[in-house]
Amino acid sequence: MTHQHDQYDELSPHDQRLLDALVECEFDPEGLELLSPADQRRVDSIMDLFELLNDYPVEDADETLVHATLARIDRHEERASARLAFDAAQANDVPRGRRIRMPDFITIAAVILIAASVIWPTTNFLRQRTVDAGCANNLRLLGVAFNHYASDYDGAMPVVAQAGMFNGWSTKAHNELNLNPLLEAGYCKIGHLDCPGNHNLDPSYSYQWQLSHRRPVWGVGRITLAMGDRNPMVDAARAGRWVPALSISLNHNGRGQTVLATDGAWIWLEQPLFGSSDNIWLPMGVLFLRSGDQPIDSNDVFLAH
Repeated sequence: MTHQHDQYDELSPHDQRLLDALVECEFDPEGLELLSPADQRRVDSIMDLFELLNDYPVEDADETLVHATLARIDRHEERASARLAFDAAQANDVPRGRRIRMPDFITIAAVILIAASVIWPTTNFLRQRTVDAGCANNLRLLGVAFNHYASDYDGAMPVVAQAGMFNGWSTKAHNELNLNPLLEAGYCKIGHLDCPGNHNLDPSYSYQWQLSHRRPVWGVGRITLAMGDRNPMVDAARAGRWVPALSISLNHNGRGQTVLATDGAWIWLEQPLFGSSDNIWLPMGVLFLRSGDQPIDSNDVFLAH
């Protein structure tokens, strides 16, 4: 190291090593031992540089400036402490409901709306499918009941004279009474006569209208319909109202109706039509149900309750 120190931007590795050693011995050159002649010259040069500082004495700082600086530092620390205390109070002491800010509320509301828009249709779809499956299962069990009843009574389907089935349909006729033999003999349970989507209407199934001149036979001959969802035309006629002839049963939210064929199979109908044009709610040729109406023959499907 030379006195022409202004020609260098940084210390050499040897100067750095010796400067570190001087710092450790508190700038006492005598504390350095076993120095080579070259290192001794470098130490002397370093000490000469530090001696130059004595040529530029610095006056003591103004006391007012010192106090102002310290005061500003104190105020900065106080503000920082206050912010930390406020954040801690928000995190620990403020009730949860009061910590929600408007942006947070909007975000939560948006998430809930999106979730509802996805979950609700799915839930509604699953519920409808559950109702459909429950209705189909009840009709399947009723098909088994009809089959056992027919085996015990020479192929006959249940019928009772008190139901008024040998006369034409009227608001006083209760066609579902023809199902009582199935219940009384234990071929089925009362719960099997209700569709899960019946909206608290009793009964929820309609039964094939029985004719006096021909006793129906189960599972023999031309396949027709024995039972189905509740007939909306019957309810409208009893209330003195008119509804379209192709009205859908209310048991499945207007999507269709389930019916039971005389061979024990259950069928889903989107329209109340069996075959090409037989309206299951009305006798053939009838557009508005009135007292005295009845099917023209045993092949004319008319389900009533």
